[in-house]
Amino acid sequence: MARTPLSNRRRLETATTARVGVRRAESPAAEAAAAKKRVKKRVQRRTQAERTDASRRKLIAATIEVMRRRGYSGLTTAEVAEVAGLSRGALLHHFPSRHELVLATMRHMNDLVRVESQRRASEAATGTVDPLDGAIRDAKDFFFSDFFFVSLAVAMSDVYDEDLRRQTRPLSRDSRLAVEAAWVDALVARGIERPLASRVMTITLSIVRGFSIRVFIDDNRKHFDEVLETWKDMVRVYLASPDRDETHRGAAPAEATARKRRAVASRRKA
Repeated sequence: MARTPLSNRRRLETATTARVGVRRAESPAAEAAAAKKRVKKRVQRRTQAERTDASRRKLIAATIEVMRRRGYSGLTTAEVAEVAGLSRGALLHHFPSRHELVLATMRHMNDLVRVESQRRASEAATGTVDPLDGAIRDAKDFFFSDFFFVSLAVAMSDVYDEDLRRQTRPLSRDSRLAVEAAWVDALVARGIERPLASRVMTITLSIVRGFSIRVFIDDNRKHFDEVLETWKDMVRVYLASPDRDETHRGAAPAEATARKRRAVASRRKA
């Protein structure tokens, strides 16, 4: 009887084992590769939500970049998708309209900034960082950021986008007031009375905010830093003044000034 060629026998054995569900033993390397592939598939299934989140973050970052360069009126979903490295279909899957894209960007960034600033303030309340120094650095990080200028672009958009302004304004207001309150708490934790801490923080943040707008006509960061150092010195001198209690507790400025003058005159006579 003629013998079946070796190649034909192997094909026959393979077909037979496949039909009866018997798997030929594989080498350890092949088994390891197959196991790795199965694990990879399971991981991919588990991280679908993470991939979605990553895509949304890319689109939000791209939205900020485009608005920083072109303003809100120049924002297009096509350019955002291109900058993000995604298709326009993928963008529309996550954000069906430009309005929803911008709103999601504002909500995400306000939450992100608020949480980070509150963390910094909490550390300053009990750590080695001076709350005034910390508040100024935190304010500079925000008011000189792309996100702040994007917020301005949205706030100054045309009347057609009034609905967007109406929806984004509370996001910015609630976030910034929460940050300011956190830094006031940090000053209070260091022994400064709350009314005074509130006034100091309001002025401090207003100064930094004003400098961030001034960059449009005079972007002199070195001068800004020098002025802020002067402001910090003024605050520390005031906090160390024996007369500050009368002023911040409600005494009229003129009355406090008159008392200082009488005290100086009295020391000179002595």
